[in-house]
Amino acid sequence: MEAADWASLSDPELLERRISSLGLRLEGTALEPLIGQLYDELSAKGLVFHPPCHVGDEWFVPVGIPAIFIPFFLVHDRLRELERTMMLEVEGGTPEWFMKLMRHEAGHA
Repeated sequence: MEAADWASLSDPELLERRISSLGLRLEGTALEPLIGQLYDELSAKGLVFHPPCHVGDEWFVPVGIPAIFIPFFLVHDRLRELERTMMLEVEGGTPEWFMKLMRHEAGHA
């Protein structure tokens, strides 16, 4: 499903959709350059490993898997809006906060 297909749905309609049906990707979003910034910071410290990043249901690094999962609601403005409505904040919703959380998660990866 393309973003244009679901971005205009009402909150109740959007909440009925499965996350996996939204077609969310990190590529081409405002998050992509921030992920690149993390990789640049790791390289500047002499670290060659750059953990791959994926869309998940929350911030986490799976046990035994060196990868960072970024909450799905950060991928699209409509989902950020819904998250703010439901939770009263968007964890990682500013570039500064996002980078702080990415650095933290990179430490687990």
